[in-house]
Amino acid sequence: MVIGMDGSLLGNVTGIGYFLAYQAAGLVVAFLALKEEEKAVRILLGSVFGSVLLQWMPVLFSFGIGFNRISHVAALVMTGVLTVGFVLFWQKRMDRVAIRVKKASDSKFSFWKEYGYLLVVLPVFLFFTVLLSAHTIPFAEDGSIHTGQATFGDMNMHLSFITSIAKQGTFPPEYSLLPGTKLSYPFLCDTISSSLYLWGGSLRVAYIFPMLFAICQVLFGVLCFAKEVLKNRTKAVIAWIFFFFNGGFGVYYFIKGVSKDSTVFTRIFTEFYQTPTNYLDGNIRWTNVIVDMLLPQRATLFGWAVLIPTLLVLYQAVFKKNRGYFVIAAILGGCLPMIHTHSFLAMAFVCAMWLIYSVRTELNKEWKSKESKIELWVLFGFFLLMCSLDLVRKGTEVSEAVYFAIALVGIFAIAIICIVFTVRGLKNKKSRELVLNWGILLGIVLLLALPQLFIWTFQQAQGEQFVRGYFNWANLDDTYLGFYVKNVGIVWILSIVALVFTRSRNYFLVSPSFFIWFVAELLVFQPNVYDNNKILYIGYLFLCFLSADYLVEIAGKFKNTAIKGIIYAGVLFLSSISAILTMGREYVSDYELYSKDEVEICRYIEKNTKADDVILTDTRHNNGVASLTGRNIVCGAGTFLYYHGLSYQQQEADVMAMYQNPADLTLFEKYNVSYIYIGNSERNNYGISSEDAFLQNFEVEYQSGDAALYCRK
Repeated sequence: MVIGMDGSLLGNVTGIGYFLAYQAAGLVVAFLALKEEEKAVRILLGSVFGSVLLQWMPVLFSFGIGFNRISHVAALVMTGVLTVGFVLFWQKRMDRVAIRVKKASDSKFSFWKEYGYLLVVLPVFLFFTVLLSAHTIPFAEDGSIHTGQATFGDMNMHLSFITSIAKQGTFPPEYSLLPGTKLSYPFLCDTISSSLYLWGGSLRVAYIFPMLFAICQVLFGVLCFAKEVLKNRTKAVIAWIFFFFNGGFGVYYFIKGVSKDSTVFTRIFTEFYQTPTNYLDGNIRWTNVIVDMLLPQRATLFGWAVLIPTLLVLYQAVFKKNRGYFVIAAILGGCLPMIHTHSFLAMAFVCAMWLIYSVRTELNKEWKSKESKIELWVLFGFFLLMCSLDLVRKGTEVSEAVYFAIALVGIFAIAIICIVFTVRGLKNKKSRELVLNWGILLGIVLLLALPQLFIWTFQQAQGEQFVRGYFNWANLDDTYLGFYVKNVGIVWILSIVALVFTRSRNYFLVSPSFFIWFVAELLVFQPNVYDNNKILYIGYLFLCFLSADYLVEIAGKFKNTAIKGIIYAGVLFLSSISAILTMGREYVSDYELYSKDEVEICRYIEKNTKADDVILTDTRHNNGVASLTGRNIVCGAGTFLYYHGLSYQQQEADVMAMYQNPADLTLFEKYNVSYIYIGNSERNNYGISSEDAFLQNFEVEYQSGDAALYCRK
């Protein structure tokens, strides 16, 4: 089977079968090890186990023999052996240990009673599937490839990772966008597709199929997690809607503008990023989770697909005394750094707060709400600090070092509190087992995560543009509270009100949120400040829980069903209208990504060049040669490379020099360039009016319309 963007039926069947084999292994493990859980949770976790196995097992073998079919066969055989071994081990264990298994109701309508609320996921899943299908390598009638607004950018980078890893087989992989540089971006979100592509399937199927499972894992993960925490299906569904239909009051700017310009509202559906959740003119930056985070950003999608079910398992371990779940949560969490580093960070923040809360509760079973008001004062102090910093920065310039120092003080304080409670917990018989289980979790996570961090993450994250002080994330010119009121909207307002009048139990719900918010508002973890939202959204998830809990309590005070309905409908409308309009914009968006001529030349390159050949192209982000063929180019888009902390300026300058002086072969030999691609983008960007100079040392290998591929004579 030849690897190519068009693939074959046999390749698609083989690749999908390979993927499903890991899913089956994960389900076997989940249904044996989690017999106390309801079927929906076991299916969810089994699917997550399968995805993580597919992301990691081939990697372990690829270190020795490369990322190829041999390493994948070895990985699958080892997965089968481990699964059979687990089955045999578990059967022997069950012979010795009696377990409690929840019995399903025999009622005729038990399915609807138990699982009917899960159907809320279906419309969003179908919408996501339609968008993914329409925006991922669909061929237009003229042979060009189009995409949507959200996927016009990052998808090109992910395609280049998927194709180059599968075709070149080098492991650890390197950037095809900057040859010779180790790929330290969390690439396991892409190798899961490379593993399908390797078997000869189409690039479209390889890209889309794993994402369908990942979006299900996120959608169901949030709903199951919300239901477990809130103990109420209505609250869980509302929290789920708050999270996925997130959008503040950005729609106000478009409604207000209609009176002056009738086209203001329609521009939502026609202009590039003029939506109620992403409108720079109004300082609206709280982008929609579905179309702006999960659809285009594969690392976030696959990271949350693991993180959120992991938090569900960890919640069970900590607050329902299922101590064996600590090990499951630790293994999943330890696998996160090279799937999505931000999710790994978010898990660390959540663990810190849950450790404090759980050990404190275990030490003092009689802990009363009056005693817990310290949390309210801490949260009040958080808002006071943020508002004060906001006022100070508007009156004077504050250095990054100040914000960095404040963040470190807060993190250090939480670390000290964790240590204090750990020591106290170890001295107390009631809490010793809990603390030891936290220790087991930490040990397993470090054992699995540290090699990833040292081999990949830390090497790339040493530049000045990575971890540094910065205040208030993406806020351009609004006050601190004003920015979040109009961006997060009704959920932010409900959260603040709920914090004042909440029960003590709900401090647990919000404590991870505000620790995450504290750190993410004062520290930046990557060159692009805006990317801190990948952490903030996990904090927002807990605010959704708190707001849903409080909303249902408010509505419950009214006995009239109609009034309750009006309250729910009004709040949900206000919280989701901006998101719905943004989703509508994404649905109708359509942009040409690669021209017909570029696609035809890419097909020729796939069939007639070597996998490790270097091709000179310009540095545009929508580079078909890099994305579709998996070949190395001299230098990719700075919008990708800069935000990965890479130095690329010399290569970028050399690309221009080679196009403007092709008679001098010095740079061509330096970068081992075998082919030159010239299309309209290259002609426009480098002022190529005549291609006669290229014919001195090169000849036309293949031409399609206005695009040509030159090779060395």
